[in-house]
Amino acid sequence: MAAPVQANSNPPSLTEQCSAPPEWLPDPVTHVGEGVNPVLHNAVMKNAVINTGMDASVRADGSERLEVNADEFDMRRNNQASFSGNVEIRHLNQYIQTEQAQFNQAEGSLSATGGLVYTDGYVAVRGESIEANTRAQTASIHQLDYYLVGTSARGAARGLHITNVDNTRSLNFNRSSFTTCPGDRPPWEIRARSIEMNEGEGWGRARGAQVRLFNIPVLYVPSFSFPLTDERKSGFLHPTITSSGRNGIELAQPYYFSLAPNYDATITPRYMSQRGIMGMAEGRYMDQRQLAQVNLEFLDQDNDRQDEGSRSYWRVEHLAHISDNWSTYIDASSVSDVNYFNDFGSDFANRADSHIYRRGQADYSNNRWQGQLQIEDFQLLGPYQSAFRTLPRLSVDYDTGQPVRQGLRLDWQNELTHFERQSGSPEKASRFHTETGVSYLMRRPGWEWSSEGRMLLTHYEQTLIENGELVDRSITRALPELRLHGQLNFERPFSFSDQTGIQTLQPQVQFLYTPYRDQRNIGVYDSVPLQDDYNGLFRKRRFSGLDRIADANQVTVGATTSIFNQSAEELMRFSIGQIFYFDDSETQLFDNSTQITDTSSELAAEVDFRISSRWFFSASAQYDSELNQMQKSRSAVEYRKDNSNLIQLNFRQVRGLIGTETDVEQVGMLGSWQLRSQWSVAGHYYRDLGNSRTLDANFGVQYESCCWAVRLSAYRRIDRNFEGIQSQQSLSPAEFDNGLSLQFVITGLSSDRSSLAGMLQQGIFGYRRPFYLSD
Repeated sequence: MAAPVQANSNPPSLTEQCSAPPEWLPDPVTHVGEGVNPVLHNAVMKNAVINTGMDASVRADGSERLEVNADEFDMRRNNQASFSGNVEIRHLNQYIQTEQAQFNQAEGSLSATGGLVYTDGYVAVRGESIEANTRAQTASIHQLDYYLVGTSARGAARGLHITNVDNTRSLNFNRSSFTTCPGDRPPWEIRARSIEMNEGEGWGRARGAQVRLFNIPVLYVPSFSFPLTDERKSGFLHPTITSSGRNGIELAQPYYFSLAPNYDATITPRYMSQRGIMGMAEGRYMDQRQLAQVNLEFLDQDNDRQDEGSRSYWRVEHLAHISDNWSTYIDASSVSDVNYFNDFGSDFANRADSHIYRRGQADYSNNRWQGQLQIEDFQLLGPYQSAFRTLPRLSVDYDTGQPVRQGLRLDWQNELTHFERQSGSPEKASRFHTETGVSYLMRRPGWEWSSEGRMLLTHYEQTLIENGELVDRSITRALPELRLHGQLNFERPFSFSDQTGIQTLQPQVQFLYTPYRDQRNIGVYDSVPLQDDYNGLFRKRRFSGLDRIADANQVTVGATTSIFNQSAEELMRFSIGQIFYFDDSETQLFDNSTQITDTSSELAAEVDFRISSRWFFSASAQYDSELNQMQKSRSAVEYRKDNSNLIQLNFRQVRGLIGTETDVEQVGMLGSWQLRSQWSVAGHYYRDLGNSRTLDANFGVQYESCCWAVRLSAYRRIDRNFEGIQSQQSLSPAEFDNGLSLQFVITGLSSDRSSLAGMLQQGIFGYRRPFYLSD
């Protein structure tokens, strides 16, 4: 005797509940796959094992056999047969269970009465009677309930006519209903005069349709299409209803156009009670070599502004692979005013962004040569100093790639750039830069050593404003650069409690030398300070771009240790390092704060710790050993059950932002959790401890069933209003914007439903998993 099957202690998931077949389906019918039809196979095996009843085989046509199993049957000379009692009929991939059946071999006609269950691998039906023709591959079933096998679609009908052409079934339901909800009283359903479905298509069509919610008719349409799979088709997507103090009541109703397999469009009217009606449009195109997307938004008259002027946003993104060596890329966008994203939000920008970045470029690449022609521009979104744009930048680089001889490698980099002020100022500059590098690398299992020497030559032709007057200046700067780097690799067995693994230790040291050059007469066009974390200790330069090459005579010492388990999964990584200066670094960027007059840098450390399969911890810090104070730190602890269930606590602190005396101290909490199979919550909360105020908060709760979902969310955030504020002008005290959002989705009528966990990416900070250990 076989051992009894233990009941599953875990409740079925929402997906399992929604895809569960109807209870009236017998076991053989619920297992349908590809190849040999398991429905028929299981039925045949069942009869062979149990060996009850009486078997009969007759020819349905010239080549296919109709197999029947029944308690009683009567074969007549006129090629007619009658069957009764537990009748099971199999023909091709069709299977019927009934109590009474008749078959005419000469005509290929089959009829059954007294209740039946029918399936052909595409649709399963429980009905009162059936008339079928095995030669014409047609069937008509009366007074039935149906279920599309492998989906959650089901319903009832007065009649169903099935045709089979080229092994593709078409279904035509008469006086029918359709829903994706299980149960006898679905929250929503379509009732129609007729419903048509085709096995080769992902959509059904209802004629004379009535949409009912909780058995209440809410919409009458002469013709209505609905999805059966995830295939794209033109139609309405789910609407969104929101409320905020800034825009009032909002209603957005997207309409999707499936224009062709490789391009589509979406049009969204967006009504805002305090501002008016905004038109939004998106177009997408893709083929084997290129990808493009265009977004347009336009509000003709903003009723909430004094001038009641129009407001707009556009964006174009295009990537093309012209050949194996050539490619182009364009990312361009523009808004009508600095408060646009703050007022309306965007999928392509954050409300806290200070600018919009635009670029267009053409790239060439082969084994050793790389070339790029690039144009860069910015649109400032606040009272910030006007930036320089590059019109254009041309770079040509050569790299031997593989060492030319026993670890020796050569490279040559060239760049020609023209800068102009964005504000229309007469300030401009042209820069030519070339540098040649020779490097040598020797790598062994226990150690590695690299050395690099470079010669940098840069020439500027610039027009700058000094003391209110335009000054033309030509400057040439030549700088050598030397870098030596060595690293040791140790490992040893590691054991803790009952766990064993390997611990690695990688101490490294770097010497960097760059002589001082007076660069104060060179304008700052594309240089900013780089982040000074642990990895930044081993960079060759302290500033991005080429306008400032800081002098250096220093040694960097650091080490990293890691612990791996027996499966080579990294459980912990700890790094610590510091720079020791032999000479002061006199090069400055904007003010004296970027000079280095200490004997050593801040001590930088990082740790990533996988506490268990679900608990993670990460932290980093920069500690000033001379002042005995923490300059920067961040930490985060996260519990992660899976990608949709996580909770994170984080903290960040900065003492004195660059160029200011402002201290930052913030704490945050975020999470997403599925409370039960149908209920889930998500949100984030960030607080400024220094000013004792909330920076950004968002919370949402969602109920989701098999056939509908509703989401309610609320937010509170700082209102970044820069309208009318000039550059360098002091800002007014911060105000806050509060709002509510409601989304209602009918599953089966709309194939578009976003995840509640996506709320973690919204807000001024967004979600970032701060620890990545190698698996």
